[in-house]
Amino acid sequence: MSSLEELQQLAELIDIVYYEVSARRADGFDQLSDDATEGSSGDQAEIHLMQRVEGNQLAVRMRAMVVTSEGRMTADVAAVFRTPEPVSIPAAIAKRFASVIATPVTRPYLREAIHQSAVKLGIAAPLLSVLDLEDVGLLPVAAERKPV
Repeated sequence: MSSLEELQQLAELIDIVYYEVSARRADGFDQLSDDATEGSSGDQAEIHLMQRVEGNQLAVRMRAMVVTSEGRMTADVAAVFRTPEPVSIPAAIAKRFASVIATPVTRPYLREAIHQSAVKLGIAAPLLSVLDLEDVGLLPVAAERKPV
């Protein structure tokens, strides 16, 4: 595998896998505190991106934990891709594939799981931002952009 473009042409999305979808209201029981919410002074969102390559499958997994004053929501979702045959993917290309190709596929599922969890609990649904194109390198960083 020599380029992101080559991997993009070969990799076919075959599944979206949910590893966790959970939520808990913050009110109602004083004993339900945990380390993630103690001492926090506002809403927080923590998102992790993971990837795994095995044979002809590449899985890119996103996990988000959102903590608000009303509760805590967690979602863990993976996009699973398959290539026609096993490929060797250099780390730099796999990382770029995860951020540029797989993240835009996975993120809407992650956002929907967080939103629906909050709705089911009857609390305000936090909105995870849409994908920041600068973060995944599809746009130059604002400081590097030339005025139009």
